[in-house]
Amino acid sequence: MGALKSKFKGSKSKSSQKAKTKIHLPESSSAKKTVDPRLPFQTYRQIFSLRNAWKAVTRSMEETAKENLMRFLKKHEQYAEYFPSYDTNKSEEDIKDSFEFENDALEIFGLFDDVVNNLEEVDKALVEISHVFSTNEKISEILKAMDPTFMGLLSEILGDRYTETTEENFRLLYDFVLTEGEKCIGGKS
Repeated sequence: MGALKSKFKGSKSKSSQKAKTKIHLPESSSAKKTVDPRLPFQTYRQIFSLRNAWKAVTRSMEETAKENLMRFLKKHEQYAEYFPSYDTNKSEEDIKDSFEFENDALEIFGLFDDVVNNLEEVDKALVEISHVFSTNEKISEILKAMDPTFMGLLSEILGDRYTETTEENFRLLYDFVLTEGEKCIGGKS
């Protein structure tokens, strides 16, 4: 057994005598990512966190979008005329099952989904915002009024993950969409 120990000791001493070489790993691509100055975010970490939180929303996008629009229209019936699929003579379940209602709801959530997915390609996000705002004359007014239901639903979906930081990031996103959209329509709402 003594001979076995000496073999290990000898090999250990030989390896400690060798000059240690440094391994140079490539720098992480995320370490160098910068935030487009047109965005309201200060760090890339905010974008990364926002995207991760948004993934939970996309898992149930259709249901979330429909629930958001339903809550919004119950609270703000004056906007119902812009959503013909919202028929107060039908049950809530029948309205939500309507293909037209789902499309209306997804138009709003789709806008945010497209913007979140294009935060690194801001020009694409701005084109999407411009398209939605230019094709819907009341979208700015609707989105301003929808803020509480939108944020409330995000809070419900994310649960404990809806921290102050997450809320701040979503508010920055929401305000960015509104501000850029209003620029597209010349500040009209």
